[in-house]
Amino acid sequence: MQIFCLFAIQNFYKPYFLLINHPRGRHKMKKAILIFTFLLLASVNISYSQFGNSRAILTGVGNGRNVTFTALAPCDTGNTGFGGVINCTLDGVTNTPFYCLDLCTPISVGDTVKDSSSTIPQAIYITNTYYPSRTSYPGKMTSNNDEACAVQLAIWHFRNGLDVTTGVSNISANVAGIKARALDIIADVIANGGSSIHVSTIAIKEGTQSDQFYIETKDTAGLPIAVSNIQLTITGIGTLSTYTVNTNASGVSPDVTVLNGDNGDVIKATATLQIPGGITYSGLSSVKQLLVLGRTTTGLRTAQITYGALPVELGSFTASINNRNVELNWNTSTETNNAGFEVERKLSGSESWQELAFVSGSGFTNTVRNYSYTDRNLSEGTYNYRLKQVDYNGNFEYFNLNSEIEIGTPNSFNISQNYPNPFNPSTKINFEMAKEGNVSIKVFDYTGKEISTLVNGFRSAGYYTIDFNAINLSSGIYFYRMEANNFTKVMKMSLIK
Repeated sequence: MQIFCLFAIQNFYKPYFLLINHPRGRHKMKKAILIFTFLLLASVNISYSQFGNSRAILTGVGNGRNVTFTALAPCDTGNTGFGGVINCTLDGVTNTPFYCLDLCTPISVGDTVKDSSSTIPQAIYITNTYYPSRTSYPGKMTSNNDEACAVQLAIWHFRNGLDVTTGVSNISANVAGIKARALDIIADVIANGGSSIHVSTIAIKEGTQSDQFYIETKDTAGLPIAVSNIQLTITGIGTLSTYTVNTNASGVSPDVTVLNGDNGDVIKATATLQIPGGITYSGLSSVKQLLVLGRTTTGLRTAQITYGALPVELGSFTASINNRNVELNWNTSTETNNAGFEVERKLSGSESWQELAFVSGSGFTNTVRNYSYTDRNLSEGTYNYRLKQVDYNGNFEYFNLNSEIEIGTPNSFNISQNYPNPFNPSTKINFEMAKEGNVSIKVFDYTGKEISTLVNGFRSAGYYTIDFNAINLSSGIYFYRMEANNFTKVMKMSLIK
C-alpha cells in the first residue's frame, strides 16, 4: 500500500524532480537533513551536535480526510491525497503519530524513516499545541478527523507554501469548516510560533578541565532529568576514562576525561530520551519523504563533539540610526545547522533583555550571508543590542553589538504619515517635539468638520506615538493637523471598512 501526501502514482516522478531542482526545494531539503552544529569551547576547539538514532516504520493512516488539490497547489497537480495523522511503529512503539512534512513526495506502508534531529520552527509549535499532542483545547474541531486534516494543511502551508483558500478544491467532509480551521491555526502560528525551537535533551558540555566533559540531560520542557546507562564512544586515537555514565536529578553526570585526544577525534553519547514533537524524520529510500513527529515520545538520541571543527562565524555586526529607528546589519562567513538569530535589546544599565524578532538563518553555508533588522519607533534613551544565534537543536551563543545606541531628541517638529494607511478601524501616528511646549493634534473630515482631538496639552521634547480609533466613523478620507511652536502640518489618511 502506498500513501500519497498529495498525488497519484502517475505523477510519482514529476513532483520529486520539482522538489530537488527548484531552489526553494533544495534549500528545504538541506534544512531537513543537515544535523550538525558547532560551538567553540574554552580552551579546545570542539564542535557539538545532537542527532537521533530512532527509526519509525509506516503502518497506515490515522485520523484525517482525503484532500483534493487544485493546479494552484505547490506541486502543480489536481490529484487527491490523504491529509492527517499517519501511524508508525517507532522503536517498537506502535501507533506513534506523524504528519507529512513534504506535500510533494509519496511514502508507502513499510517504508522506514529516521530521526534527522532537524525541524522547522512552525512544525514544533503546531505539533506541541494541536492534535494529537493535545486532545482538548479552545477552537478544536469536534471531529478528530477534521482537526487532524486542518493541522496537516497548516503544516503544508508553512513547509510548501500551500494556499489553503485557493490550493484546496475539495475535502471528503466539512470542506468549509476544515479550511477555516486551518486558517485559524496558521494565524495562531504566525502570531506565536514562528521562532519555536526544540530543547536539546542530551548534550556534551565542557568539564572543569580542558580535557574533560560531562553529559547534560533534559526533558522536552527544558527541565533536568536523570538518565541511566548513557553509552559513550570515541573514534580516533584518544580513549575515555569511562564509557558509561548516569546523570543525577540535576541532569548532569560526573566529569569524563579524554586521554591522549587529538583533533578529529569524535566523542558520542547515546541514551534513550524524550524526542520532542516537531522533529523531522527522513525516509531512507532514494525518494526521501519527510515526516514530522506528531507528539513527544521516547527513543535513542546521540550527542557528539568533534575536535578541530569550525563554529558559526559572524563576520560583522553594525548599527545605524535614522531618527528613532535603528537598523542592525550583520553577516556570517560560515554557518552550520544555523536555524537563525533572535534579535534582543535592552536599555543601558538594565539587566533585562527583550526579544524583538527572529531572523531565519541559512542552515549550512560556506559563503557570506547578509542579514538585517530594523527596530522602529524607539523612545529617547540609550540601548544595547545582541544576537542570539540558535541552531536547529536549540543550542545557542550570543554576539553583542560593541557600541551603545543613543536615541536623542528630535532636531525639528514633525508629524508622520499614519500607519497602517488605509486602516480599519485603528491606526498609529508618530510626532516629534524638538523642544518642550504645547501641542495640538486634531482630526477633521473631508468637509473640514472637527472629528476628534488626539493631543491637546504640554509635552516634553522627544518622540511620541498616538493611537486613533475610528470604529464609530464611516469609510472615507480624513485629515489630521499638528500645531506646536508656530509649526503646522496637515496629513491625509484613508479609512476603509
